[in-house]
Amino acid sequence: MTTLRFRPWPLAGDRTPTSYGELVNIYFEGACRHLGLSTADMVPQARALTSVLGDWAAAPLSNFENYTSWVANNGAPLEFSFAHSASGVVGVRVLLEALREPVTPRSRQREGHAFTLRLAEEFGVHLGRYREIEDLFRCADEPRGPFSSMHAAELSPKGEPPLFKLYLNPGVTGASPAAVTAEVLRRLGLAEQWEAVVDHFRGGDLDAPEHEVALVGLDLSESPDARVKVYLRHTGVDAEGIDRAGAVAADHRAGVFTEVIGVIAGGVPVQRWKKAPMTCLAFQPGRSVPASVTLYCPLEPNIVDDEVSAERVSLLMDMAGADPALYRANVAAVCGPEPRGLRRLSWVAYKNPAAPVCTVYAGLGSPGGEA
Repeated sequence: MTTLRFRPWPLAGDRTPTSYGELVNIYFEGACRHLGLSTADMVPQARALTSVLGDWAAAPLSNFENYTSWVANNGAPLEFSFAHSASGVVGVRVLLEALREPVTPRSRQREGHAFTLRLAEEFGVHLGRYREIEDLFRCADEPRGPFSSMHAAELSPKGEPPLFKLYLNPGVTGASPAAVTAEVLRRLGLAEQWEAVVDHFRGGDLDAPEHEVALVGLDLSESPDARVKVYLRHTGVDAEGIDRAGAVAADHRAGVFTEVIGVIAGGVPVQRWKKAPMTCLAFQPGRSVPASVTLYCPLEPNIVDDEVSAERVSLLMDMAGADPALYRANVAAVCGPEPRGLRRLSWVAYKNPAAPVCTVYAGLGSPGGEA
């Protein structure tokens, strides 16, 4: 364990996790305690999740001290998030990269695939769509890029079954990420919607930095509403351009993303951010265009520390009609009473302008260092 790459949040209480599996359990228990959520459903779900994470989740944290994961800004293979809306906390989630020792690009790819299969065995998640496209993300040569796959488990505070999500790197084989994405959506019967996206960008290069395909996501569910998601990174694009990028989605409202970016940017042009924002287009069957778009704004390293990030995100919570007391409890659970100098709040997402949901993402935490 190191003091820079891992430091327990206040919600851990007096417990100091020694492994990533223990950490997941402690943090979900702490989230329930700090946010006033029932432990009856969420805590057993978290324990069931950690039981299938594999051997790496029981290994000492120090075993992964030198490994830098793409999951979290501080290089840990875990990141937590809390979704707020006018109805309260609507989801508590963990994003993770399943690992296998020794950690190599090849072992990460194999363990990510193995973990996907274990989710199907233990939780009955639906792998039908994954089976149709998995060959596009498996390679005989050394996997490329910062990751092969990531998984998210969203635990419901209302007693609903957890929702599992899979995120895949479309550049892992060395092929064009945009071309791989086009083939994914063709195989899944969503080619017309992808063509609408390409037309929206006037046939532009979706491997170029301005609107670059970064991730492909799947809801591991057989629900008719299950989504295929495509994340676009927008480097060097102004706020209005990012807002226009989302206009292809059915639920887009002109100007909302411009306003959100303005709140987070605090006067700094978004095209000058050290880390670029992303939009996520969600595709569902039976439509001619993507059903929805979500904006993701990186807080760290673009904002000096969590004190400033928390203040700016609070304005977005106001836009979403979220309970300010629950949001303050969220920040206190992550940062404690003195967020100045910390950099645990990593991203904020904003979606569904008709009934907004604002999600705060947080890493395991390290001291801030930039003025």
